Amino acid sequence: MQLSLDEVNKVKKQLRNASNIMVLCHANPDGDAIGSLLGTYHALKSLGLSVTPGCYDPVPDNMKFLPGSDKVISEFEEQDYDTYILLDCGHQKMLKYDTEKPYILSEQVQKINVDHHPTNDNFGDANFVITQSASTTQILYFLFKELEMEINPTVATCLLLGLYTDTGSFMHQNTTPETYQVASQLVRSGGNAQSIANNIFRNYNFRTLKLWGKVLENLHITSEGAAIVGVEREDYESIGATRQDLNGIIDIINSMPEAKYCVLLSEDDKGNVKASLRTRKEDMDMRALAEQFGGGGHVKASGFTIPGGKLEKEVRWKIVKSD
Repeated sequence: MQLSLDEVNKVKKQLRNASNIMVLCHANPDGDAIGSLLGTYHALKSLGLSVTPGCYDPVPDNMKFLPGSDKVISEFEEQDYDTYILLDCGHQKMLKYDTEKPYILSEQVQKINVDHHPTNDNFGDANFVITQSASTTQILYFLFKELEMEINPTVATCLLLGLYTDTGSFMHQNTTPETYQVASQLVRSGGNAQSIANNIFRNYNFRTLKLWGKVLENLHITSEGAAIVGVEREDYESIGATRQDLNGIIDIINSMPEAKYCVLLSEDDKGNVKASLRTRKEDMDMRALAEQFGGGGHVKASGFTIPGGKLEKEVRWKIVKSD
């Protein structure tokens, strides 16, 4: 992967001039977002820089094994930071801070934008948007090398998490020879693949499995071949689960050969309905579907949010505006 030397030099200058850095990833974070966030946090800390990691939503429970996960904050004064590093955000609105903290995206601060989503419009002052990259952490690996940052075992594990999760354990079509090469180098640098596998792919507690049972019981396939299921707040609350316990179920549903694509609709605790879209079919474009509802993502994996929405189940699931 070749990074623009002009952009690399911009970042070097930005970091030299930075007094207080905030690193942010997108809301409702996945493994690539958290791996990017904490990998960058630790890499910058090793340079002696003042840096804080932030995210609108909390770190998922199964990713709290990463060092520094307890340092991630959601509330902060945006004027306290002169440099923002924005990670894995296909659009500014994915931060969820774009309206309540507009200073983050203003011309008054330095912005470094690292991402691999095709919807990214290069909103940073320095931009590393490489859509053919399997994950944002893969881009960060090359950026850290260019910046001569140390990739110690902690940083390597964080970056490896992003590769593992965004490639579906190296099973998705976005896995390339370069992806394997980067993963190999991260393991050589001390990246702990076993801890990732044990925490992400072999870590389902009782309430998670109970919730998954409810989800699968309500799953149906439409005549058009879409596998659709809705999860109401009552489904969580009745067994003491949270929306985080849904992590991973969409990939199970997507394994069905009968389904052309899969839709998981879920109510969150803030009065919204979130949709996760997946497909394994070559002729299906989940990003195009998500964009119809103001969302985005990748061709095979995308999502969107309906603010103020609520699920109702008739013959099929539908989203209605809550009162």
